[in-house]
Amino acid sequence: MNKKLTRFIILALVIMNVTSLFFLFRPHHRHFGKHPPSLIDVLDIEGDNVAKIRKLENKHFDSKRKIMDEIRSTKRKVYTLISKKYKRETLDSLFSVMNSNQYQNELMTFKYFEEIRLLVPKNKQIELDEFINHVIVNQPGPPPPRR
Repeated sequence: MNKKLTRFIILALVIMNVTSLFFLFRPHHRHFGKHPPSLIDVLDIEGDNVAKIRKLENKHFDSKRKIMDEIRSTKRKVYTLISKKYKRETLDSLFSVMNSNQYQNELMTFKYFEEIRLLVPKNKQIELDEFINHVIVNQPGPPPPRR
């Protein structure tokens, strides 16, 4: 091969490697395993109830993580049945467990927001209601940016 072609190939490989390293090590958002920002920060809450709210948040997200792990585990069991012979009762039982866990998850989240609402100052409760409506009811995912 001639020298120019060799230099071009080496340069292209170096650029590809640098680009790959950039995408491999760049900071990016991982939602898996993390919970959203604290309501204290989202609603800009100050005062006596901050410690109570933090404690509730930590307890809630620990419980939620356990339930979500159970849901994922059950879902894995359900979809491994596709390649096997199974009884309809087994599938129904797994779906029942998954539904029960989902119910517990929603109930726990509802009660969590009820408790938080009691601790949030009156002037922030409307903002909390809007946050809940936007994040939980309308649009799952991270909260919208503050205005």
